[in-house]
Amino acid sequence: MHRRQRSGFTLIELLVVIGIIAVLASLLIFGISAATRRGQAANTRFLMSSMAQALARFKADHGYYPPVLGDPKSLVNTGGTPTLGWSSSASASPTGQVGWLRDVMIPPAKAAVLGATQKAKVWNSSDSKALQKWNSVSSPAEYLLGAGDRSTDGFGICGTLPDVPPASAKPGQREVPRDGIRSPGLDGVWGAALTPVFAADVTGAAVTSSYPGAKLGVGLFASRNLALPSRITISASVAANEKGNDDSQCILRCQPNLQGKVFGPYLELKDASSIGGVKGVIAATGEYDIARATDGDPLFDQYPKCILDYWGNPIRYYRRGYMNLTPSAADASTDGTRFDLGDFFVLRPTRAEEADFIDKKESAREALDDENPDMETDAEASGKDRSSTRRLRAAEFALLSYGPDKKADLTRRINFSGPRKEINVNEDNIVETGP
Repeated sequence: MHRRQRSGFTLIELLVVIGIIAVLASLLIFGISAATRRGQAANTRFLMSSMAQALARFKADHGYYPPVLGDPKSLVNTGGTPTLGWSSSASASPTGQVGWLRDVMIPPAKAAVLGATQKAKVWNSSDSKALQKWNSVSSPAEYLLGAGDRSTDGFGICGTLPDVPPASAKPGQREVPRDGIRSPGLDGVWGAALTPVFAADVTGAAVTSSYPGAKLGVGLFASRNLALPSRITISASVAANEKGNDDSQCILRCQPNLQGKVFGPYLELKDASSIGGVKGVIAATGEYDIARATDGDPLFDQYPKCILDYWGNPIRYYRRGYMNLTPSAADASTDGTRFDLGDFFVLRPTRAEEADFIDKKESAREALDDENPDMETDAEASGKDRSSTRRLRAAEFALLSYGPDKKADLTRRINFSGPRKEINVNEDNIVETGP
């Protein structure tokens, strides 16, 4: 009697095989994903290290680290309360104009408080919170690459791309490529801060600034004095605009005699997708709306540029403050009115050796409180966090990537309260400091 041969798998055997394949596939996908994240992190760290070296080369040429460019109104408290030298009516280039995010944000400073020399007693919570916004996504591209035409940084073309001189070149359209800059001058913004062309808001409105000693319009993109003629006359009927030198009714910021040494680019980016254009601000999140150079956006060349990490987020630039609108003037105040990079909570490490942090007595005097509630929340925390580090306190500049989760909490180092306190969005932040 012969046994009947089996012709295939039983249902149970088939399910077991499928289950094993599914487990192996999930392990493979997880491994590939983890390897991808590690690769992206390594590439981002290398990029940020290259940016730090480029910043050092920039300082060697010009004597200072780049100023912080951005939107001055971002330093104003919610509700328009004047904060850190800026009022709710502060001059700023409107979103959508070429100067948006290219205005200089003057270093915040607090007035001395009689009898108080401790930083935590001089800066209140609102001031401390506003300070966290003093950073730039546009400065690295503007200064290290020279992103922008001749009306922006003194070098490159003004007008229609691609980068070839027009048949009938107008003044300022005679140079290619665009990458590179002319010297930004003593104020770091091509004369826009120390010697502004005009003293009016770009919209023509009469405005005032609460910043001590500031002139109207100081530091605006529209005030950049690139190769100024001996005299400039602006008719009352002609509003200052940002059309470059291709419009006869504007400030002539691109003169044909604009000459001098060309600096940079200080950074070489081999991947075009590392350049982003800032289209605007996403209302729901407050984060920037980014277009990559490779997206094919027809307006890309008009957007202020940024350098992207390998997750597609702009790398943020922080620096120490300076005095008298001159970025080479060291800020050495010891009366509690000035800040250091340790006062930016998002830069503080969530994990480090205890020896890396300054001691509690020093932090009580020299570090700002974060936004954690001032009460005991669990066994690990007891209210405000002042855990600054020696490295951050001594650093001249810092670069920040939000990391793989593309999120960061600018108001605190670690979230010790609330329903989501177990989620630490800053844990994967990547920070590069210098020098």
